[in-house]
Amino acid sequence: MAEIRWIKLRIDMFDDEKIKIIQSMPEGDAILVIWIRIIALAGKCNSNGLVLVEDEFPYTDEMLSVIFGKPLSTVKLALATFEKFRMIENTEKGIYITNFDKHQNIEGLDRIREQNRIRKQRERERKKALLLEESGSGVPALPDNGSAKNTEVTNLSRDISREVTKQREKEEEEKDNNISISSNENIDIDDGTSAAGDTGAEPGRRIDYQHIMTDFHDTCIDFPTIRAMSEARKKKIRTLLNEFDKLKIWTDVTIYDRLHRLFVMAQDSDFLSGRNQKWNGCSFDWIINKTNALKIVEGNYTNKGGVNHDASGGTDAGSAARNGNTGNRTLESTTRAALERFRRNSGTGAGL
Repeated sequence: MAEIRWIKLRIDMFDDEKIKIIQSMPEGDAILVIWIRIIALAGKCNSNGLVLVEDEFPYTDEMLSVIFGKPLSTVKLALATFEKFRMIENTEKGIYITNFDKHQNIEGLDRIREQNRIRKQRERERKKALLLEESGSGVPALPDNGSAKNTEVTNLSRDISREVTKQREKEEEEKDNNISISSNENIDIDDGTSAAGDTGAEPGRRIDYQHIMTDFHDTCIDFPTIRAMSEARKKKIRTLLNEFDKLKIWTDVTIYDRLHRLFVMAQDSDFLSGRNQKWNGCSFDWIINKTNALKIVEGNYTNKGGVNHDASGGTDAGSAARNGNTGNRTLESTTRAALERFRRNSGTGAGL
């Protein structure tokens, strides 16, 4: 037997103005108890918000007084108050709770109601068969129309069960998909190299976030290190690479080379690296922000007398001619990176 074992109540129901007014009345607490019990009774009746006895006739004031264990005068006062605040309506069929279907799981209630209807119909047919058997005529063959109804009921029950099963399978599938997406560290992305055709990279390859983190540590030696690739960082990287694709930035190389060029430009910047002591707030998360990354690519933080990178990531020939120490600056950066890697691998740290 499918029964209603629960109803839904809003956790902020006592913040409602009507409830506050009722609670301030002389018998406010008793009236609120009656309100909750009426909602529970309507859920038990499962008649779309109507409060009925066995789905046939409405409850009277006297009946509710006996069921709720409250004085008749209190029950009448409560019903009059609920009707005044339009919380219930007195219809020809009985008491109806306004907006009952808005706050309850109507689909679930309808499903249970249909199962109860089928169960009751089967019980009536079994009783009818027993009466015929007791009359001495034996167990008769059901008439054609009865068989048709039996078949219809069976098919309807089977359809309901099948629909419920499909719904559950769909929910399980969506749950599995969500788990699969959230746990998949490597998300397919077009790295923009399919058009070039000379890099050897495959379009739609998966992102190796560990490779990107290692490259950042090896390149940006003056920046704070990071411990792991969080989901937020992975999302920022995907957003940045998509922005590079959209703006046609460094589309001739792989996604890792694009990020490497970005890291190199950040490391070569005395401002971003903090070497000029003007700002020490730059980090991995700041660099991979697409807005900040675009400013780096556009040269907003390039040293006025240092290394400048053109669109291909190489050294600008004009800048090299104007600054004779460009080669030394690049060599110094490369040497410093190698030294830092040696320190990390040997564990000697700053003692070298």
